Amino acid sequence: MIRILSKFIHVALVAAALAAFGCRGGRGSSDGTVRRYDWERSRTELLTATDVVLCYGGSHHRTPYLWDEERLAPYVTCRDSAGREQWLFDGFLFLEFKNGSGRHYTVGYEKLNARKGEWAWLLDRIFEEGKSLSALDACITEQIAELGKPGFKHQIVLGLPEAILDQKDWGELDGRTLDFSKEEDRIAACKWYVDLLEGYFRNGNFRHLELAGFYWLPEIQRQNRAVTCALGDYTRSKGLRFYWIPYYTAQGYSEWRDLGFDAAYLQPTYFWNRKIGDERVDRACELAYGMGLEMEFDMRASVNAKECHRDRGMGYMSSFRRNGVYRSSAIAYYEGGGGVYYFTKTTAPEDRAFIDTLAYFIRDRRHRMLDGAKPDFRETFAAKQLDTASWNVVQGGKNLLRRGRLVLKGTTRLDTRGRWDLQYGTITVRARVCSRNPEAKARICLLPATERLGDWPNSGDLFLLDYDGSRPGTVACGANTMQMNEVKLHNIKQSVIPVEGLGDDFHTFTCKWTERDVIFSVDGTVANIQEDLFDSRFPYYPQGWPFNCDRFYLEISTESPTDEVVLEIEMVEMLPD
Repeated sequence: MIRILSKFIHVALVAAALAAFGCRGGRGSSDGTVRRYDWERSRTELLTATDVVLCYGGSHHRTPYLWDEERLAPYVTCRDSAGREQWLFDGFLFLEFKNGSGRHYTVGYEKLNARKGEWAWLLDRIFEEGKSLSALDACITEQIAELGKPGFKHQIVLGLPEAILDQKDWGELDGRTLDFSKEEDRIAACKWYVDLLEGYFRNGNFRHLELAGFYWLPEIQRQNRAVTCALGDYTRSKGLRFYWIPYYTAQGYSEWRDLGFDAAYLQPTYFWNRKIGDERVDRACELAYGMGLEMEFDMRASVNAKECHRDRGMGYMSSFRRNGVYRSSAIAYYEGGGGVYYFTKTTAPEDRAFIDTLAYFIRDRRHRMLDGAKPDFRETFAAKQLDTASWNVVQGGKNLLRRGRLVLKGTTRLDTRGRWDLQYGTITVRARVCSRNPEAKARICLLPATERLGDWPNSGDLFLLDYDGSRPGTVACGANTMQMNEVKLHNIKQSVIPVEGLGDDFHTFTCKWTERDVIFSVDGTVANIQEDLFDSRFPYYPQGWPFNCDRFYLEISTESPTDEVVLEIEMVEMLPD
């Protein structure tokens, strides 16, 4: 691993580093040819990550100003609702806007422009021993020992400072003072930095990191079209990609391909400003034709924030699902330089639910896009034996399958706890109540996976079917919460409805669960609606609406004093939103 240089790298040392890489003024800059490292020549295609997190670091205005192993760990893996450690982000973009000492790497952050020494100093922060890339590689190594190798490559994108137009104090290259009023000098400085980053990465000998490309730091295209086009060509000649993340309707955003970029992500710029309407993210999805999208949040997504913006953070994921981004587009994640870390450390149930939802969102996307798998839960019971990878037999359970149906006799209970759960989506069950016994009962419900708010009913439940033999021909559907539940003087918001032919035919029981409401239907007819009418900013919020605080699993149960068949299930389907 490369040892750090002094705090400020002198020009002579930088020149020596370039000489060690066999470069004079940047590989390819002297004789017009591009020389590749072995790992570049072996590539047959440009790498691309599905979910890239932005890692800001280097400037002393940040706390901490560099990423270490402890801080990076929640970005590499995250525990799911069943307590299982799962791989998280597959891409990491390391970038910085200013050095913390009065100079910036792109226009608009400080009064003075960064010079060659500050550029090199930033590079040294990226490759500092035990920090940033070194720390990330160590985290991945540790997790591989526990989980085995992931089914994807951890890809690295490195930020490029802007060669700022008309700057004349940047420094020398090849014995000549560069003048950034000249296009060719701006290009030369950027190529020099690309070569330096590339060489340092090679010498880092990282075991589990792959360099995917470089990121253009300005979020708007000013007068650098020729520069970005040249850098795009230079980057692609090495088998790498050139990235950009313009803000919403920024100058040049729709021309990203013509500007030389291989991948671009559009910022909706929605999270922070409540004057911006909820349609903004949908609109960004429409404008981002061929582009990826950026999800934006920070610690203000916490319920404990002075001005809570949790709903807006969740709004990105909802919109990305509605507009097909979830299933097909690359996403970059701005999280305020520590948001993911914060949400994995907090104990607030709503905050834990936020990070759990985000983690599932990322993992499921990758599962769909990279593995080609379809993790949606659908069971038709066609096998000879119950699939124990999906179901737990908690009680009873003899001779459960018969002629393509799940058969529950007497007192039996099955669930998917620790096997399959979801937060938000559509749950459908085709079932027939078989018993005529007035003491028989049957229930199909969703229960909280972790019970973060406490034992029932504090953490809530959602029931698609609640059958009591004492009221034949009817079923109930609804919800239990701490505030309203079936044992609290029967103060429960539910619907008890007649179902024609309940014991003779199969019927379809459906629950459509979103962040703001839950709609229950029987045979396509809406039977009950639960609505979130509470203010999420107040501490008592989960008492009335616990359904944004956890993932839920499915439970099917029957009770009967005899060994008769109480319930038959023809199909179960759970589709995440």
